[in-house]
Amino acid sequence: MYTDFLELVKRRQSCRDFNDKPLDSKVVETIAETAMLAPSACNSQPWRMYLVTNEETVKKVTIAVQERGHNKFASGAKAYIVVCDKQATLRPGTESKFDRNHFVKYDVGELIAYITLTAESMGVASCILGWINYAELKQAVCHADDEVCNIVVALGYTDTPIRAKVRKAKAEIIKKV
Repeated sequence: MYTDFLELVKRRQSCRDFNDKPLDSKVVETIAETAMLAPSACNSQPWRMYLVTNEETVKKVTIAVQERGHNKFASGAKAYIVVCDKQATLRPGTESKFDRNHFVKYDVGELIAYITLTAESMGVASCILGWINYAELKQAVCHADDEVCNIVVALGYTDTPIRAKVRKAKAEIIKKV
């Protein structure tokens, strides 16, 4: 089982060359439903996912993530999952020690990992995008005023071969104490 997971992690890469193959909205929904199982502090689940599969809305989100000429490759994405942060509801003991939003960025990070790994397990390529025109994104997905959308995951298929992962030396990253 570990070897299966290791192979999945090795295969998953940020796609910057989506092909023309259509992506079924049910696949995007399955990815999101699986990602909902991601852990969060006090099970607060401080997120909302907007599934963008409608061609017109996909175009609007593409414009929102291409501000100042960034992410040109996103023009090939067939769908997006827009992830918004929501204020966390923590257990009273936890909330008295930490700010309500102390864990949100970590929780959303886990959700993003679940999204991208689920997508990869289904043969769907992904790229996490953080360069966003927030006003245009809000206009495209009409998210609630109490939500902050900082991350968009572009989805589609690719023909690009898997690249070798380049990482820092193990001794630089892992320390036994």
